[in-house]
Amino acid sequence: MHSGVGTMRSILVIDDEQPTLEMLALLLEAQGYNVLTAADGSAGMAAFERHSPPMVLTDIKMPGIDGLEVLRRIKAKSPATEVIVITGHGDVDLAMAALNLKATDFIDKPISQAALQAALRRSEERIDRLTTNDSPARMRQTPDAMVLDITGTFSGTFLNTTGSHQPATTGSTAEPAQGALNTSDKPLLINVSDCASINGAGIATLGRMIQEARGKGRAVAIACPAENFRRVFSASGLTRLASLHESEDLAAQALRARIG
Repeated sequence: MHSGVGTMRSILVIDDEQPTLEMLALLLEAQGYNVLTAADGSAGMAAFERHSPPMVLTDIKMPGIDGLEVLRRIKAKSPATEVIVITGHGDVDLAMAALNLKATDFIDKPISQAALQAALRRSEERIDRLTTNDSPARMRQTPDAMVLDITGTFSGTFLNTTGSHQPATTGSTAEPAQGALNTSDKPLLINVSDCASINGAGIATLGRMIQEARGKGRAVAIACPAENFRRVFSASGLTRLASLHESEDLAAQALRARIG
């Protein structure tokens, strides 16, 4: 077991490939994390039970207790723990299986520093949002569309129907989510922030929302800057019903073009 001394949160890294484990520990320590490492799932669970780190980074394919079982056990003990899984290159089906077990993010092997940093940043922001009790999803209205902002961990529980937040678009007004979604005939724009996480139940909820909107003749677009979640949306079939874009501006432009 290895423990670094850092100025930020603790993170547990589980991987049976020693070179990968050492590389990740060096990268994370350089960023100030207190790093705990484990070379298999059994040692990883023992470390988690001793230290209860708020963040876990685990490979999926390991002998013995694999990453999916590690994920299942950690979430059963501590649902709020941020678990980032490491999948094989392009293995979207395995990533979706992990998201169905409430993994909050995933990155591919070979691991790039940019992808790792992006996943860590998203996890840090989600942890910070938990302390504010902010809703992970809110509805707002702009002149052109109803916008569903997903900013936290969206797991299929429906939106806050009474809260509102400062609209991002000048002149728009915040709306109670459920009523606004059901009564508006405007296009629907699903805006997934860079720090958001969506598991299988959340994806299913979005699918139902999109189908209902399309059934009423409303155009739908999805904005999502995170490339890995764009791949999940495509694999889950959402892009057969809604156009997919890298930013809210591009999604809004696509909706305006459709109704213009």
